[in-house]
Amino acid sequence: MPYGRLRGFQDITGDAAALFARAEAAARRVFGIFGFEEIRVPVLEEKALFARALGEATDVVQKEMYEFEDRSKTRVALRPEGTAGVVRAYLENNFHKTEGLTKFFYMGPMFRSERPQAGRLRQFHQIGVETLGADSPWADAEAIQCLALFLDRAGISSYEIKLNNLGTFEERGDFRQELHRFFSREAGALCEDCGVRLVKNVFRILDCKNPSCREIVKKSSPITGYLGKESRGHFDAVCEALSAIGIRYSLDPYMVRGLDYYTKTVFEVSHPKLGAQDALAAGGRYDRLVETFGGPRAGAVGFAAGVERLAMCMADAGAAEKFSENAYFIVTLGERAFKEGFKILSALRARGVRVSMDFAGKSMKSQMRAADKSQSRHVLILGDNELDGGTCTVKDMQTGTQELQPLESYLASLRGKE
Repeated sequence: MPYGRLRGFQDITGDAAALFARAEAAARRVFGIFGFEEIRVPVLEEKALFARALGEATDVVQKEMYEFEDRSKTRVALRPEGTAGVVRAYLENNFHKTEGLTKFFYMGPMFRSERPQAGRLRQFHQIGVETLGADSPWADAEAIQCLALFLDRAGISSYEIKLNNLGTFEERGDFRQELHRFFSREAGALCEDCGVRLVKNVFRILDCKNPSCREIVKKSSPITGYLGKESRGHFDAVCEALSAIGIRYSLDPYMVRGLDYYTKTVFEVSHPKLGAQDALAAGGRYDRLVETFGGPRAGAVGFAAGVERLAMCMADAGAAEKFSENAYFIVTLGERAFKEGFKILSALRARGVRVSMDFAGKSMKSQMRAADKSQSRHVLILGDNELDGGTCTVKDMQTGTQELQPLESYLASLRGKE
């Protein structure tokens, strides 16, 4: 074959596609309960949108964005994350004027040109939510609860929620200077990437996964001592709210997020199945981003989860069953049975029943293999004997048992199920 997939891009098929669908279905169910409405923003935006939102010195903007000049000479980029586009849409469509508090969820592909590895691809998929126009710490707690319930609904367990308080931009100014003084003394022991971060974005050193850098980070001062009364009070209220509703979490004073727009509450969900790069989902508050884009002062909080990583953690939870309980397959023996089977197929589909059959007129053995591949739990077998007697043979593919059923009454009992 002359063409193959680009490195870091993948086809999503079979069990993987089923896990993606399960994650998306869980998201729609849970997010709807919380009052989030779906938004679909473009995959392609002006590069300046992401540079302004994420920060010129972030790894995403410096090294990872797929960017190019289009025919109109505009510098554009494939979206590396979802928040910037959602905030742009929030302002451009005047939601800040017509709705005030606005709650969106999104899902879809994102793009970053980085070294591919398990759960970290160049085209990856995210599911996320954004609450715009909310200053209250209760909105932070709501977002974290929403994330926890979504993970539970998707069949994921054994995850850990970690929280930190990054304070305001102003409070981080003094902390930045302290970090720069500390890490400058340790510069010779830092990894090559952290040497660059020391100059461009010292906070990113706190997020380095290199073991030697992690040991140095543990000796540095946490941000706690640089936070003002308002920031501490906001974070304390978030923690109190989470404890009140039974959400378990731990505090990580060295946790930062890789994007510059975060303020006050940040959180991350890790999972042991993901190894060293164990982040399953993450988010936080970004109170100044709307204002940065020319909008009003508007508090905001959100999170995003990587679907590839969700799928890796869902597999052990039995997310994909071998047989779909409400799926059917029609096996026919002979031309007469085939024609009758096709009519039944069409009638059942019109009623919302998930049903398939083999149009190639193959042997019964071949059709049963097709039924197994389709993950259908029930197989309806039709031949001349069944048609003459007004019956059908129904085989349960999970137990292997089969029984003769009156055809009309059995078909009448089948209805589409969610």
